[in-house]
Amino acid sequence: MIDFFSRLDTYMNFKGLNDNRITVEAGISNGLIGKARKRGSLSQENISKILHKYNDLDANWLFTGNGSMLKSVTVEKQLNDIDFIQLKKEIAQLKEINDLLRFKIATQEKEISELKCTQNNPILYRTVAEPAPELTSKKHK
Repeated sequence: MIDFFSRLDTYMNFKGLNDNRITVEAGISNGLIGKARKRGSLSQENISKILHKYNDLDANWLFTGNGSMLKSVTVEKQLNDIDFIQLKKEIAQLKEINDLLRFKIATQEKEISELKCTQNNPILYRTVAEPAPELTSKKHK
C-alpha cells in the first residue's frame, strides 16, 4: 500500500491537493488519509469515494502503477472550468493583439512602398517654384 500512497501523493501534487482537501471533497472522515498512511491501508469504500470524486484519476495506475495517471479525456475536461475560461479570454486578447500587429505591419509596408517610390521618382517631389529673390535678400526697401 506504500506505493499506493506514493502514487496518490503524485496525483495530489499534480492537482494541487492536500489530504484535508481530498477528505472534504470526497466525503471521507477528517484525518482519515493521514491515519491510513500510518496504518499502510485505506478501505475500499474510501478509495471508491476518492476515485468517484476525482474521476480523471486512473484506478489501474493508482493501484498498480501501470498505465497513465490520468484517464484519457479531452483537454477541455482535464482543465477545470475556471482555467478553461481564463484560457479562452487570453486567446481572445492574443487574437486582438495579433490583429493590431497585422494592421501595423500593413501600414508600415505601405509607407515603405511609398518611400521606395519617392526614391525612384525624385522629380515628383522637387520644389515647384524658386523663391522670389527680392523676398530672400537681406535688403528690404
